[in-house]
Amino acid sequence: MALVSVNGIYAASDGQNLTSDSYTNTTPPDSNTPATTTQSLSSEDNPNDDYQNNDYQAAGEAPPSFTNEQIIQAALDVKKFLEGNKYLPDYITINGIQVNQATFLQLLTTTTTKINNSDTTTTTIINTKLPGTGTETTTPGTLTQTEYLTLAQNIQTFINTNNQAPATMNTVFGNIKFQSLIYLYTRALSMCQTYGTLPTYLAVRPWSNIPITDTNKNTITTQDITQTAKDVKNFLEYHKYLPEYITINGIVVNQATFLQLLTTTTTKINNQDNTPLTLQNIKQPPTGTETTTPGTLTQTEYLTLAQNIQTFINTNGQAPATMTSTLGNVKFESLLYMYCRILSNCKDNNGILPELVTVRPWSPSNIPIRDEFFTTPQIIKTAIDVKNFLEYNKYLPEYITVNGVVMNQSQFLYLIVTATLQLNTGDTTLITLINANKPGTPSETTTGGCILQNEYITLAETIKNYIKTNQKAPNGISTSLGQVSYQSLLYMYCRILNQNNLIHDLPVLINVKAWKTANIPIYDKASFTISEITQTAVDVKVFVDANGYMPEWITVGGVFLNQTQFLHLLTATTILINNHNTGSVNPVNAILPLNIVDDGLTDGTLSTDRYVLLAQEIKTYIEQNKKGPNSMTTDLGTTSFKSLIYMYSRILQQYKLHQTLPTTIILKEWNTSNIPIFDDHFTHPEIATTAMQVKLFAEGNLFLPTLITISGVVVNQAQFLHLLTTAALKISSNDNTATYLEKVNLPTYNYENMVSGNMALSDILIVAQRIKSYMDTNQKADGSISSNLGDISFTSQIYLFSRLMDYYNSHHSLPSSVTGIKPWALIVYNLPAGFEVYLYPSNNCNSNDPLIIDLAKRITVGAVTPYDKALSIFNWVRDLVEYEFYYNTAKGAYGTLNTMGGNCCDISHAIVALCRASGLAARYVHGNCFFTYSQVWYGHVWAQIYVNGGWAVADGSNNYNELGVINNWDTGSYTLKGIYSSLPF
Repeated sequence: MALVSVNGIYAASDGQNLTSDSYTNTTPPDSNTPATTTQSLSSEDNPNDDYQNNDYQAAGEAPPSFTNEQIIQAALDVKKFLEGNKYLPDYITINGIQVNQATFLQLLTTTTTKINNSDTTTTTIINTKLPGTGTETTTPGTLTQTEYLTLAQNIQTFINTNNQAPATMNTVFGNIKFQSLIYLYTRALSMCQTYGTLPTYLAVRPWSNIPITDTNKNTITTQDITQTAKDVKNFLEYHKYLPEYITINGIVVNQATFLQLLTTTTTKINNQDNTPLTLQNIKQPPTGTETTTPGTLTQTEYLTLAQNIQTFINTNGQAPATMTSTLGNVKFESLLYMYCRILSNCKDNNGILPELVTVRPWSPSNIPIRDEFFTTPQIIKTAIDVKNFLEYNKYLPEYITVNGVVMNQSQFLYLIVTATLQLNTGDTTLITLINANKPGTPSETTTGGCILQNEYITLAETIKNYIKTNQKAPNGISTSLGQVSYQSLLYMYCRILNQNNLIHDLPVLINVKAWKTANIPIYDKASFTISEITQTAVDVKVFVDANGYMPEWITVGGVFLNQTQFLHLLTATTILINNHNTGSVNPVNAILPLNIVDDGLTDGTLSTDRYVLLAQEIKTYIEQNKKGPNSMTTDLGTTSFKSLIYMYSRILQQYKLHQTLPTTIILKEWNTSNIPIFDDHFTHPEIATTAMQVKLFAEGNLFLPTLITISGVVVNQAQFLHLLTTAALKISSNDNTATYLEKVNLPTYNYENMVSGNMALSDILIVAQRIKSYMDTNQKADGSISSNLGDISFTSQIYLFSRLMDYYNSHHSLPSSVTGIKPWALIVYNLPAGFEVYLYPSNNCNSNDPLIIDLAKRITVGAVTPYDKALSIFNWVRDLVEYEFYYNTAKGAYGTLNTMGGNCCDISHAIVALCRASGLAARYVHGNCFFTYSQVWYGHVWAQIYVNGGWAVADGSNNYNELGVINNWDTGSYTLKGIYSSLPF
């Protein structure tokens, strides 16, 4: 006998009616231990009696009734008993009245209905017979309040009609047996007791699932469904099948009901409807046949499909087996999976529905379906994150997360190259993640360099196709810089997208280096500063001036640009400077002009306003047409593409020098005879200040500087001489305009034959005009200019006019005369008075011959001091001119150097001529000498060169001799016969 206590009354499993003092145990009826009890009644048990006549009811009285509270308390006790013992008590005592299970079900359902109706009247017992045996076919699910209230009403109707409890009741989940119904409503009233109201939902399970846990949840939100959708998606993709039942925050539903909730939620999210969902239990569909082909549905298409599914369900009370779509018939399971993925993506994307969803036939081999669609901005954001991670940690992350989706390196490389391609074409469609395996062992041979946009776009297409075909990234890709590994490719395209994020355009090129930690990070330029562009403009000007042609590629801030891109930077920078804007300039993608157009202009100048306006026209043209202009029309005529680059390079070179744009710029036709064009111009004080510096340098070092810097501009000696003479002539004419730098080359020789003396200013100005006229005509300096003191060498010309302008620098006027003018040798070597004769050409010593001058220059190249020059000349003659035995002069200097052979007289002629051609004082010595090797006395001639304040012997007739040292004859015993400026024999 088993008992349950209800309000102090005990119910027995064998049908006996017991009071609280008449039981001894509650052994279940199927126990092997016999039940022991003491009965207080002798009446015969009748299991079909609703209640017994006992002390709680007198004969003839009306049937007892109970309050809602009494029945709820009994429900609580029965629920507790059942969940502890796993079976129902046969009898239940309510307020001292014992009832059977059937009557208790009648009381439970009636009380449930009354509570819903706020009816607080008592409930009268209806004599109800127990049902027969019923077969339960129910499946797990959840009844809504409406459904279980309707079911309660149906049970009451059955009881009222049949005076017997139902063996089963039909529901949307199948037939629920009598015992499950009792348990269902005890739980309903228990929930009411706990929460003060009937539950919104009640779980349904087959009888054997004890205990059953109910949820106190009142609503189902769209957030509940999206979270469950994500859970179901993950379950399916792991197990390759759908769960038969789905739990939504404690509410269990079948697949069909879940599909209704999924589609409703999708529609609500699209409509920004945050109201709760209504649970509507839907029947499972029959088996459907799928005819779908792989593809994608747009948001509009899957929203329309969701509405069609809801309409079908509302019409039929059952989920569809298949639904027609633009891709064919999609079966029930595929629909459920698809909307799980839609809502999962929505949850991961901050509540935004995806624009696309992938459709594949229902098959384990097609699971998981990758319908992670990414926008280009989402991919760019992750590319920046990966770039930053790599540059900090010096390695790539093994897995990469894009908008909450985790993928391997191959998949991510696919996304970033596809994003690059779409940015190039302006395509804003979503990019689909594809299945791809990890790449293999990387392969790389590149040494580094730059890849232009055209190439990296082509590479992106190649990489994309490779990954789609092979389902993995390539180990390496062949480029113009060699084989580049997949790690380098991944890093490169991350940096490309980073550049796009910075400048809102794809970079014109990208740097590539071999994959190793020492090369990380790799820096790419997104924009260029005014300083970077002006420096490159200076470099380009210098290159053109030196080579006579434009470089094909130009490096700005370490980045290689073509000529069009550089012209765009030049013009943009000119505009910025003119507007007093200190910003930077973004490069553009632009190609070279399609055709070459020659200049058709006259030489002249453009004002600042005109060349700034022209800069704007050029900049606009390049940005709109993505190519350089063939030419542009100016006030001076048609100006070619290259002339424009050269002109704006010179404009910015002037800006770098003076920190202001030039008031005018010279424009000439593009040809080698017009290159270089000098736009530098200097005031008289600037030239005079530099003249003072050159004078001091020459007097301190005894040689002129090879290059001279004037107000930051480096010029050669000939250009400086042109500035000196032009300024002197202008000052004499009271012309205070600036003097422009001109193209002037150095002379081919440097010859001097003059005497010391003074020159009046008028004579000096005559010389200045001769020098300037020669330079203007020949674009080079003259190696010797005639004057009233004789022929003045190029070197002495510079020194003379430096002295003249130095005086102007101190006195702000030119002197009436210049005194103490000396040959250059007297200045440099401090020759004693009268030694000038040793500087000039003489008989057989034609040191003014252009060929001898040119040879002397080549021999002494690199020599700085007079001694260095003397040593170079002596060693060259001694080592290369062969000694020949004959008497007296036979060839002279020219003939000896032409035949590379001669006796002591002619070898001495060669040494003296080369020295004098180099500005060194040299002379002949004649003596009778004892030659130590042959032990014979001979008449002999050798040279002497004036260096370091004295005469150094220079006998080039024997290879054992050195400058200042004679080894082949006895210098202590010779007899001197003569010293000559010109050898008489």
